[in-house]
Amino acid sequence: MVSVSQCKCNGSHEGCLFCEWAHVLPGDREFHACCRLMSLPLIHRLIALLLLAGSGLIHAQNLVSNGGFESGLTSGWSHSASGNARASFSTELSQPYEGTRALRVAVTALGANVWNVQTLGPTFTNLGTGRETTITFRARAAANGTRVRMVMQTNSYQQQEFTLSTSWTYFIWKHTTVETSPRLRIQYPTAGTVWLDEISVEAHSTPSGGILVTLDPSIRHQIMDGIGGSIAFNTPDYEALSATQKNQIENLLYVDCGIDIVRLRTGNSDALNNELAMRAQRNGAKTLLTCWSPPASLKSNNSITSGTLRIVSGKYDYAGFANWWYDRLVASNWTHDYISIQNEPSYDPGGKETCRFFANETVPATTSGSASYRLALQAVANKIGNETKAPQLIAVDAETHQAFSTTAPTVSALSSVNYLGFHNYGTNDFAGVKADYNGRKGWMTEWGKDASPTDPIGIKESWMLLATNIHQTLVESDASAYLAWRMVHGNNTGQVWAMIGVENQQYQVQNSFYVVKHFAKEISAGHQRFEVTKASGSNANIRVSGYIHPAGNKVTLIVLNTGGTDDTISLRLRGLPVTTATAFRTRQYDIGSSPYHSLGAVNLANNQTISKNSITTYVINLAGTLNPYNPSLLRVDGTQHSGNQFSLAIPSQPGHKFILWKSTTLAPGDWVRVSNMITTESDGYLFLSDPSPDAARSFYMVQRDTAL
Repeated sequence: MVSVSQCKCNGSHEGCLFCEWAHVLPGDREFHACCRLMSLPLIHRLIALLLLAGSGLIHAQNLVSNGGFESGLTSGWSHSASGNARASFSTELSQPYEGTRALRVAVTALGANVWNVQTLGPTFTNLGTGRETTITFRARAAANGTRVRMVMQTNSYQQQEFTLSTSWTYFIWKHTTVETSPRLRIQYPTAGTVWLDEISVEAHSTPSGGILVTLDPSIRHQIMDGIGGSIAFNTPDYEALSATQKNQIENLLYVDCGIDIVRLRTGNSDALNNELAMRAQRNGAKTLLTCWSPPASLKSNNSITSGTLRIVSGKYDYAGFANWWYDRLVASNWTHDYISIQNEPSYDPGGKETCRFFANETVPATTSGSASYRLALQAVANKIGNETKAPQLIAVDAETHQAFSTTAPTVSALSSVNYLGFHNYGTNDFAGVKADYNGRKGWMTEWGKDASPTDPIGIKESWMLLATNIHQTLVESDASAYLAWRMVHGNNTGQVWAMIGVENQQYQVQNSFYVVKHFAKEISAGHQRFEVTKASGSNANIRVSGYIHPAGNKVTLIVLNTGGTDDTISLRLRGLPVTTATAFRTRQYDIGSSPYHSLGAVNLANNQTISKNSITTYVINLAGTLNPYNPSLLRVDGTQHSGNQFSLAIPSQPGHKFILWKSTTLAPGDWVRVSNMITTESDGYLFLSDPSPDAARSFYMVQRDTAL
């Protein structure tokens, strides 16, 4: 049973440690519902400053002439309370969302029918049937759970109901008309007070030309962890570079390209991995340390190529493997953010650096058999689990989608597993991979393609292969990270594809660098993919994906044309308050002279030409946020203590991050941030986990991270 008590500040917010924090005591499940840090009027003054409505927004014409009630309550509107219903309609002057006015409706008694309390808006004459429209508005309520209903009706009743919170929120209703001249009506099915502002109805015309591409930010998909690549093999050429050259490569990767994650190999020297991690992390990127093979002394065949774990006293040596991993992390001063205990665990073609792990171990253990991936993973997790700076675990890391689907079900439920990794080699089944996530997030941790005698086209010959693979992975498997193979690769000045090739104390930026840049530059951790649809039956070579910035005030579109002819698209920006847009393009035929070429400001109201064999990134700035923060949702809805991990569940709020603190005494100076907190999301909840809780009773608090 959850008990509620007042915030410790008792209404005096100055210097309060507890304001805007959700609290839970795992011993007795006590939850402290806390007060807000700032008064609402000040919050809305800040919002008004941050979200100024500029002129010249790029969208279809708003058919509602007084949607912000700046001309009063009766210009274009009428209001009624009939039957036994009682309600008042007034102008809100102190806290409108935008401008100086909003509509305030206070319903004190409901009638027998939902339409007994309603606001009547304009009639849209000759709009036509089958016309796609977008109805948007801002709304809040005095109490969470209060509802409003938007209606488009002459005779046929078409409606969509919305549940409000106490914060101003942006709502979208996509409606296809069924009558020629419908009228907008707003009905109030619950008692309480609501505020409405910035009401808009846009009617969309079928474009005269171009492929219709519709953006729907109301349908959200995965939250991204980032785009990156590997620095794993042929590293002596990199080590031979001068400090100036290494600094230049660092700037290219993390500043110019926007890389978020670098994948490193345990076979590199500790000194090199520590240097590469330092260069990444001081630019805000993260590191993933991956094992291709433990030392030969830990292998069944005394070799880093092929083989499985050695056998000690008739058992595979999981403890020895875990101890070796622990030593690697100690040597790195626990600097790495993520580890993968084994690259492609079931792949052993012979003659390759690997260590064979199958889903289940061979019993009895034999050198020709295989150790268990699950048991090895658990051994490593148990060995490092109590360390304060323990990295998060990327499990599976399978070579093919089929191998992933074999191993993932055996480890995805383990509390120590944070992400599931897969590679895109062989025959791909993106939907099948996605189906095996089991509530975890999926990472594509390696893919590349070289030409061969039987397949003469690789990434070096056609960099669009890499662009297509990234798009398919993010859109079809909902992967939250994509790591390209050969981000920096030695013994290479063009012999094979790489983002940056290094040889003879020189480096070379290659075509695949710009492919990755189109995704990495404007997509980082916290961005969320949203639904983008293309008219059915249109050019299959046109592929489009869309991503919302964590702040909700910017949208990125990435458009591919993998065909040999130019085409055009017409963007339908349903309800997006667009202010400005810029574009960047890379084309196959002039990539040597104009990679990631800036097209400058673009007018999205016009059809967009998508060049043949090209990739175009659109950066779209918005007048308002699509990710408003709702302080009423900062609450703990559940806790779980599983193994070495203690977790709190809070309602997810896209675009917002949270901090976990713990204390053993509740004294103000005793609170310590859980720096190695693990965050996962599932079914509308954000799970904040402490991987190393104290043995003694502890108190936990959740705070919104405002340093974004």
